[in-house]
Amino acid sequence: MTTKFKVNEQAIKDIVRMEPVWAQKGGNGENDLHYYYIMDALNRKWQTIGINVSDAIEVFEKGHNDTWTRILEPAPFDPKLTANDLINMLRIGPDAWHVRNAMQIILNSVERRNAFVSRLVNVNREDICKLLYTMKNEYLQRNQLSDEVFIHMYGMNPVEALSVYFLESVDIHTHWEWRDAGGTSEKAIQYKREAPFMTLTQAIERAEGERYACT
Repeated sequence: MTTKFKVNEQAIKDIVRMEPVWAQKGGNGENDLHYYYIMDALNRKWQTIGINVSDAIEVFEKGHNDTWTRILEPAPFDPKLTANDLINMLRIGPDAWHVRNAMQIILNSVERRNAFVSRLVNVNREDICKLLYTMKNEYLQRNQLSDEVFIHMYGMNPVEALSVYFLESVDIHTHWEWRDAGGTSEKAIQYKREAPFMTLTQAIERAEGERYACT
């Protein structure tokens, strides 16, 4: 077999040959198709098939399917899982800085990081980004910071508060733009109630528009 495109690009921690896929009489079974169990980098146990180890790995790299290559056991909940751990497990390199930043910001609790592991199936850049985008929208719509927590965070560190509230990378310069446009914690709460998916850039533009309309 030749894999032209790897759907599963993750590291393999362990692979074990199991019983034949079809029991056959006679022969030594060396060229028979066997099940293989694979432990991936996220500590999930997979089943796949192959004639030998290399063959089984190629089938695994073609990705999940309900018949041959599937997850037998999900990863256990890891109470110490950090964003950096997850980035290293998924082998997200420095060139993918936007993905690394998104994971740090969106998956900002151990519960969210474990939820990401439980929902991810094939490991590749496209699937990782799609799941991050989906989870970000879910959190913005249904699991936003409470007003009290956001206001408290804003008073302590407005850059961090805006980053967590909008689930996007915010630097000091962006915060200055927000502040100079008349942005406040109360205004951010108002905007997010009206439009949960509003970006900070859109919020700055709206605040500027409202400021100029009053002059």
